[in-house]
Amino acid sequence: MTTSEITYQLLQEQLAQEHGALASELRLEMQLNTLVPSAEAIKNADLSELITMAKSSFIPNLFDMAVRMEKVDAAVCSIKLGMYGLCVDCEEEIEMEDLQADPAQPRCRACRIHSRYHHA
Repeated sequence: MTTSEITYQLLQEQLAQEHGALASELRLEMQLNTLVPSAEAIKNADLSELITMAKSSFIPNLFDMAVRMEKVDAAVCSIKLGMYGLCVDCEEEIEMEDLQADPAQPRCRACRIHSRYHHA
């Protein structure tokens, strides 16, 4: 196994752990903030429903957690599709130091800069 493959594997494991932890934390925070009528509704909600509820809550912490959960979930999906580490815009490799800084980074540096200046 090459160093790059080992690094990708470690980043993928980190993402999987963050995904599970965020999902649990999001459910707990929603229960603490009583955003829905019952704990059972939160327990039975799928991840996309939880994210939608949290983003529409107008509670900054929940909104931020939901945004991060979307990003991490997309990265986990990219792993399953064999596309992890490739930019969602141009499909070029994302710089390793950027993935190490944020394993859920969906874009290469060039596309982030382009997006920031042309789609703001």
